[in-house]
Amino acid sequence: MKKKSNEDIKVYCEEHFDKLPKLPFLEYPFEGELLNLIKENNLFKQEYYYIQKGKSYAFFVVYHNRMDILTFGKMSLYYPVKVIGFPCSLSYPGYVTNDEKFMLDYIKTIKGAKLVLNVSNPIAHGSYVIGETLPTCMVDLTLGNEARRYETAEDYFKSFRSSYRRRIRLAIKACADLEIKKNPKNDRVYDLYRNTYEKSGYKLERLEPGFFEKADADKLVFYREDKPIGFVMLKGVGEQLIFMFCGMDYSQETTDLYYFMIYNIIKYAIENKFKSIDLGQTSEETKMKFGAVLEKKYFYANHTNCLLNTAIKLGKGILEYRYRFPDYRVFKEEREENESIVF
Repeated sequence: MKKKSNEDIKVYCEEHFDKLPKLPFLEYPFEGELLNLIKENNLFKQEYYYIQKGKSYAFFVVYHNRMDILTFGKMSLYYPVKVIGFPCSLSYPGYVTNDEKFMLDYIKTIKGAKLVLNVSNPIAHGSYVIGETLPTCMVDLTLGNEARRYETAEDYFKSFRSSYRRRIRLAIKACADLEIKKNPKNDRVYDLYRNTYEKSGYKLERLEPGFFEKADADKLVFYREDKPIGFVMLKGVGEQLIFMFCGMDYSQETTDLYYFMIYNIIKYAIENKFKSIDLGQTSEETKMKFGAVLEKKYFYANHTNCLLNTAIKLGKGILEYRYRFPDYRVFKEEREENESIVF
């Protein structure tokens, strides 16, 4: 255990979450059971920090990665980076704090390159470089009113324009022969996860099979002729459904399969009375065609070496995720006729 005081700052740094003091302000996904499971199944070195000064506090996770810092560019450049992020590819930040400036002041003292991911509302702060990263795709199931929500998937898709409904119907027809099983025994989804991980252009970390075997989450597995060809992993947190992971068999026709999987995520969410869905990051255009709205996410980047930090500032443009998508008008205007749809 590292425990030290610096100018009245209490600093705890542990390689195991359970060795930190009890922190009552933490909630999902910063739960001991989940963090311990990730520790076992994410092979990168991880450290858990709790810092406090007066009424200011911060908890954050650091994992050590040799990552492609030009992920969003046309070239590759691998460099050791200490990532302050949730070590499981969720769209959550890797920290909880009541004083972001206090936290950033301390993170800046950690030697080497640091990357703080999935920041919602960044603040300009000293030598940190701020840039955009992958946005999060969010689906609202409340009809724009917290007191009302869609009762069925059919109700939700009735609100779509005909061209978007038609595309979803085609995917459902193409996947009519699939059998869907919830949490089947011996589900064999890890190979599907690895397939999708290897296809991804935005690799951060890769989880091991134990995570998928033990995680407290629901899996919908899609079978064709008794062979699993796709899966989604879903976690309910309060009134929100989290789309955690998916995987597919790329020897199959995957465009319709992916549409069908997202359709079933929305159906699952509505049937289980969730008010919103966090559809995660990546594949934004497809998710937008299901009514998702993009929530911007940002990063802080910093290096303790002044020259390298200047290089980060000058190269900010190749570190950022730049995107511009069409203005999809998925939902019908209120004045339009509420047409029926059959799935």
